[in-house]
Amino acid sequence: MSRLPLWPVRGRRRDERGSGGVQFLITFVAIFFLFTSLVQYGIRMHADRMAQAAAREAAISTARFDGTTDAGRATASDYLSTSGAIAITGSTVTVTRSATEARVTVTVTMVRLAPWLADPITSVATAPRERFVP
Repeated sequence: MSRLPLWPVRGRRRDERGSGGVQFLITFVAIFFLFTSLVQYGIRMHADRMAQAAAREAAISTARFDGTTDAGRATASDYLSTSGAIAITGSTVTVTRSATEARVTVTVTMVRLAPWLADPITSVATAPRERFVP
């Protein structure tokens, strides 16, 4: 029974000395990039949901029989400041009220961890206006 010589294995081990640190660094950077992207995507989903809800609530408040554009703007701003305070850093609310409908546009900016996923989010909601018809 013949044995294989051990010298090629020893030589190979000696040439790869120190490569563990490089492998760890590459793996760590890839995992950190993935984790940051996932957290930013979760923040984006939360901010999008808050913008949709604020626009919807403001449209309902504006469309009421006694509603005004100022009431809709206050409703959206209040909703974003209380419910979306974790993920939202700034917002712009535009409210219009015509004879037949109320339209609210909410644009929010969110916390930035990964700049490639931190574009502003815009949500639009419309509601038919309540009217008195004799």
